Amino acid sequence: MHFNRLIILLFVNVLLSQAYYESAIGVDYSSYSARSLSLASSSQISEVDAYCLLFNPSNITHNNGFSLSISNLIDSRFERRGLVVKDSFGDFLAESDYVKNSSMSNKTSFGIKYSKDITNRLRFGAAFSFSPYKSYDFIYEEEVRGQLQSNDGQIFSRDPLLGYHILESNGTQNLMNIGSAATWKIDNNFYTSFGFSYNIVMGADVNERAYVDTLSLIGLMLVEDSNELSDLEAYDINYKLDELTFLSYGMNVKYEDYLFSFSYQGKGSISKVFKSSNNDYLNLFNSVDSLYGANELGLNLLSDYFGLKNNDIEKPTKINIGFSTINNQKNSFGLIFNYEINNYTEESSLKDNQRFSLGVEHYTINQIPIRFGLEYRTSEFSALSSATSFSAGSGFKLYGFSFDYGIKYKHAKYSFPDIFPVEGEFRPDLDIINDSNIIFLGTLTYVFK
Repeated sequence: MHFNRLIILLFVNVLLSQAYYESAIGVDYSSYSARSLSLASSSQISEVDAYCLLFNPSNITHNNGFSLSISNLIDSRFERRGLVVKDSFGDFLAESDYVKNSSMSNKTSFGIKYSKDITNRLRFGAAFSFSPYKSYDFIYEEEVRGQLQSNDGQIFSRDPLLGYHILESNGTQNLMNIGSAATWKIDNNFYTSFGFSYNIVMGADVNERAYVDTLSLIGLMLVEDSNELSDLEAYDINYKLDELTFLSYGMNVKYEDYLFSFSYQGKGSISKVFKSSNNDYLNLFNSVDSLYGANELGLNLLSDYFGLKNNDIEKPTKINIGFSTINNQKNSFGLIFNYEINNYTEESSLKDNQRFSLGVEHYTINQIPIRFGLEYRTSEFSALSSATSFSAGSGFKLYGFSFDYGIKYKHAKYSFPDIFPVEGEFRPDLDIINDSNIIFLGTLTYVFK
């Protein structure tokens, strides 16, 4: 089999990873504060800093006074792709990984918020925040192996490392929010809040490229067909994402120790402006189309993927419903539940998806918070499975400062076809994909007296 064809096959397998699927439309951030992250990203209720503007702007009036917050998020991903190994009777023996990849990114957010009692019954607030909205960062590195021979033509190894096939994408869209809210206090046990925000998703440049990094000389042994490896027609696609504006609305109703919440985000579309040709991805798809043969499933999956890359990015309508028990006493527990639904248009290749969040917060006698969360989310990609995540966190207060930290772990395991096996090789089973994601988030807040 020619090296060029082999590398194209490897490239196709790369495209089918879940992390790369997410980067096609941008990886969303469901939390900007550590408290929200540790409570299963129940941002509808748990985001009470300026970051609430995106999720539920009615939370602006949660506390009286002026506050400044800054958050730093570290997103770490680890991906494994493996094969099912069976014995001669067709029984399962093991899973054998042939690709392992890891990546890490760092994002920062900040916000300011001010709220004040106008009367005994009315409180008004306003806020501003700046944060990452979508990340298109992705890197995939896969070993390329082949034959190795000496100068006299003798083969020393059948499977040496010749280089790396590298696929990478980078770009981030940031978000600016400004909004206000008002709270009407009916009595000591009953109040209602309303808020709205104007959200601006800023434009960004995205670059995506694939190439082969070859090792032309290993000691005194020469790499066979190293020129062919480097002759792979690499691609470098650049496009600009336009701005997007939309509104968020929120409402809270508190009765005694119970809080009910509702929020709404409008839909929109992020336009792509290609710096070369809009057919770059289509041409790339056509270059590997012939390798699919009669594998209709694989061809459809690749077609769906390139369709996402070649078209504008749709922002769905978001509806959130939340409930919580208010935790006002020492050594007591608070419960938070949040339900989110994302609705896409009928013309979209993405499907409606849902997210369920459950968080528990406990304050010790020393007022140290202990937080846990469980989150379940269905995928907007028809080819990918749902994912469950676990989170935890804590924090402390000192001299007007409060520092919170949280960690979230998500693991998704699903089967996916090897749509282009090596020529002459037949795989009766689907590949096994293991995608792990660890997020650490720290938030520092100062409340001005």
